[in-house]
Amino acid sequence: MMDDVYDKIENVAEKIKKDLINEEKKKTILLYAFSSTGKTRISRILSDEENNESICFNSFFTDLFSWDNENFVLNIPKDCWVVDFINEQGIDNQIKDNFKELVTSKVEPRFELNEGKIIFDIPTGDSNVEKGIKISKGEESLFIWSVFYTILTVIIEELNMEKSNRSTVDYNAIQYIIIDDPISSIDDSKIITMALQLMEIINSSKSNLKFFITTHLALFYNVIYSNYRKSKDFIPMVLNKRDNQFYLINQSKDTPFGYHLTVKQEIERAIESDDIRKYHFNLFRNLIEKTSNFLGYKEWTNCIIGNQKQEFIKKINLYSHSRLIDLEYKELAEEDKELFKEMFYNFKKEFKWE
Repeated sequence: MMDDVYDKIENVAEKIKKDLINEEKKKTILLYAFSSTGKTRISRILSDEENNESICFNSFFTDLFSWDNENFVLNIPKDCWVVDFINEQGIDNQIKDNFKELVTSKVEPRFELNEGKIIFDIPTGDSNVEKGIKISKGEESLFIWSVFYTILTVIIEELNMEKSNRSTVDYNAIQYIIIDDPISSIDDSKIITMALQLMEIINSSKSNLKFFITTHLALFYNVIYSNYRKSKDFIPMVLNKRDNQFYLINQSKDTPFGYHLTVKQEIERAIESDDIRKYHFNLFRNLIEKTSNFLGYKEWTNCIIGNQKQEFIKKINLYSHSRLIDLEYKELAEEDKELFKEMFYNFKKEFKWE
């Protein structure tokens, strides 16, 4: 199938919304796209807060929460809708249970929402509890997701009822559930668990809700894709951006998602157009790691070939993990671009990616 080409991200969002509305039997669209392609912008356009048509998980939702590194608490505005929802529905214990399903540690959240904070404790094994501990970024992400997931569960259960039997009319206008890139800073096993958890709640929906899910993680995409690909209720898509144009592809259900080929093609496009960005180092690292795992190497760095190996390892670690804003947007130095191209060409030749 040929790509649909768009000049503006708003046009992509309009196409996706039409697919959600017009395809009565298809209630879930899954979109894969690299970072900085426009996923969050699409989710923002699709969400219609003024008419309360959607519930959206994206950066605007996660930004309601902020970690206080001095007092070891997770803050949330006392007057925000999430706090109101938790208090009105009494779902704090459900959030705890959903959070425990995702974490391997015994850490437990403690809600003090009247003060706008969540505190995390952990049992010490002798009937005592260490209160107010620092949690990891991964645990923080999983907790925030657990809050949204629990809210979503309540809404879906309510909408599954006949209108006359519902306990509230507050959710009657909701038509769309929009979930933008829900995963970060967690390992593969948690990615699979979250994907399966999400599919379970989608499958439980008996109303006319439409789901739009985006991700930049191939594993998350493939878990959902593999389980839904034979369903008539499912539309898998891939979004690429080249030369300031957006290419929307309806993914074939007969073949698996060619993530590694997509990454390779994106890197080759960046090199050809002299548009190598910081995130391309992360994409290349992902390709290297997957190749290393496939070949059974103990270290992914064994797949880096060339005289400048150590220098490239430093660069790839810097550009893969740095959160400095100036590094996100600053133009790469020409020597870094040349180093990237040299190591990519060496990699393709050595491991027969030509």
